[in-house]
Amino acid sequence: MKDYKILMVNTRLYSLHFSEAYKKPLWPIVLELKKLFSAETEITNTFNRINLIFSHDQQKDEVVATVAMLNFGFKAENGPTKIWEIPICFDPIFSNDLADVFSGNQQEIDVYKKGFLATVFTLKMYGFLPGFGYLSGLPKELHLDRKSNPSSLTPKGTVGVGGEQVGVYPQDSPGGWQNLGNCPLPWINFLKEPYVFVAIGDNVRFVEIDLATHKEIALSVVKELYQPNFTGL
Repeated sequence: MKDYKILMVNTRLYSLHFSEAYKKPLWPIVLELKKLFSAETEITNTFNRINLIFSHDQQKDEVVATVAMLNFGFKAENGPTKIWEIPICFDPIFSNDLADVFSGNQQEIDVYKKGFLATVFTLKMYGFLPGFGYLSGLPKELHLDRKSNPSSLTPKGTVGVGGEQVGVYPQDSPGGWQNLGNCPLPWINFLKEPYVFVAIGDNVRFVEIDLATHKEIALSVVKELYQPNFTGL
């Protein structure tokens, strides 16, 4: 029995839904689908779904037949889940909104940081910007309302909280999330595979670093000497 089904939303939008039993990351399947369909086809994915967005009308039978060419077996594998250790620097040199959120109360700021660093997040999907991952798992007491007036510039590497979600900005961008600190790791590499190192379904834990370590990691990244750390469950 297949662990996915194809739904036709309309003649230009088809969606592959995967069952809860399917534990593999979907990113490799997205890469294979890009090889099977034309360059004009936009392919996006979330935690358990892949969307095929065509520039022209498509026959469902043809879409189903093409997808069936994938040789993944679509069998559940209960392998270990990666927990990526993502560095974050809270140094004042980086954009930080916690002082405004907590009206400068350092004790409340410290409590928030402690809770944030103790949380293990799950990458649910990529969206908004290439390489912008949406992380779930933030405890309710750590949710932060989005800014009433979005910032015109949120620097690359900014770790932000928007409601119940957490993300790292992969490039300079306008943004309406509350800024916590900065991550020196690029979340996407357009030049070589894997384009993103955190797969959908992987876990993420943020680890505090000081400014000197942030600079060291950033330099190592430029020299292509730095490898993100991960552990298994």
